[in-house]
Amino acid sequence: MIWKWLGALLLFPVQMVYLVVKAAVCMVLPPKLRDLSRENVLITGGGRGIGRHLAREFAKRGARKIVLWGRTEKCLKETTEEIRMMGTECHYFICDVGNREEVYRQAKAVREKVGDITILVNNAAVVHGKSLMDSDDDALLKSQHINTLGQFWTTKAFLPRMLELQNGHIVCLNSVLALSAIPGAIDYCTSKASSFAFMESLTLGLLDCPGVNATTVLPFHTSTEMFQGMRIRFPNLFPPLKPETVARRTVEAVQMNQAFLLLPWTMHVLVILKSILPQAALEEIHKFSGSYTCMNTFKGRT
Repeated sequence: MIWKWLGALLLFPVQMVYLVVKAAVCMVLPPKLRDLSRENVLITGGGRGIGRHLAREFAKRGARKIVLWGRTEKCLKETTEEIRMMGTECHYFICDVGNREEVYRQAKAVREKVGDITILVNNAAVVHGKSLMDSDDDALLKSQHINTLGQFWTTKAFLPRMLELQNGHIVCLNSVLALSAIPGAIDYCTSKASSFAFMESLTLGLLDCPGVNATTVLPFHTSTEMFQGMRIRFPNLFPPLKPETVARRTVEAVQMNQAFLLLPWTMHVLVILKSILPQAALEEIHKFSGSYTCMNTFKGRT
């Protein structure tokens, strides 16, 4: 037994070096992209913003069918028509992912009308942009129900069939605010941190499930209606991401089976700084960069 333990101990650093080298090689020579021509994709919050761009990107890359979920029929209908004009079969269902019963009911309707979903993109989210003491209790609950619990319900609705088929992918559009919170968006930051933990646990839980994988995307501030009015102190140095860029990189991450994606790459520096700097230094960085007050001008969707 002791020799087996020693052998595993000696092999472990070799495995680590191999995996690091393999990852470095893949950065230079990207792996073959996954074929999407047999995949049925469901996107929550698919009517507008990043969700609409995700639908376009999946359609562009040959997805077989696309299903859009959301709460605003006008937006869903417009996006559905656009995707159909691109030559891809597309359907929409009105669904509030924060409502568990509605998620399960609409998931059954999707299976009956469209077929099995093999790529689930949890993109739906809301933000109220207020401090804790200025936040309405119902608004706080709404953020947690949609941004966090909604992923529990959608994943529970579609993952079992993916496991049966041994073919599936769970995608989460998260935020870098899950790793570095800011004032004035306490509901959003909390829900995204919970969502990140959910995806970390789920990703590890799927290691022994052949054919089923997960991808978590953590983008920097993206120029969509949801964060309208948010101001960064140095926009030329840290420009907001374009939603089409986030969508393109997300679909690429799915095709490359990438577990975690930070956008832009400079956000890796933020993670390192949070690991090594004292809290006082991090507070000064927040003040200097303007993230301490960036939500003071927040308006959100009008």
